Amino acid sequence: MRALLFLAILTFVISCKEQPKKAEETLTMSAEALAEQREQMMVTYCYQCHNPKTDRESMLAPPMIGIKKHYISDSTTKEVFVADLQAWMKGPSEEKSKMPHALEKFGLMSHQVYPDSVIVGIAEYLYDNEIEKPEWYQQHHKEMHGSGKGMGAGHKKGQKKGGQ
Repeated sequence: MRALLFLAILTFVISCKEQPKKAEETLTMSAEALAEQREQMMVTYCYQCHNPKTDRESMLAPPMIGIKKHYISDSTTKEVFVADLQAWMKGPSEEKSKMPHALEKFGLMSHQVYPDSVIVGIAEYLYDNEIEKPEWYQQHHKEMHGSGKGMGAGHKKGQKKGGQ
């Protein structure tokens, strides 16, 4: 009986020493899995209209990289970006738009009803990751915004700042 109790305690102690390694591996795997899940949300919910593989003339809406570049400046925090995207998704309007040229080309985005968890997941993925660019995007960005990085440098004076 003592031998059995000793083996049980020994097994427990050994398994406890292994837990930090396993927990660390699980966190790493979870972060990767979470990023993949959020990327898949973007593909599922956004790429119907914002697909980077669609040619320029066939686009129904600006590509996601354009949205990212219009919403994020050097001083934009993740929290502000997520809040801006949530506000846009809950009620797209010309007043909230940070993409006046996209409004001219595509019109106002129709209201989409997605759970907050989906919007937050997509916004956090956009903020944290490189987003695929259409082949034509670099030239378009240069034409529309000049060679400056971020949105401040290339916008023409007097343009409304505000996101599609």
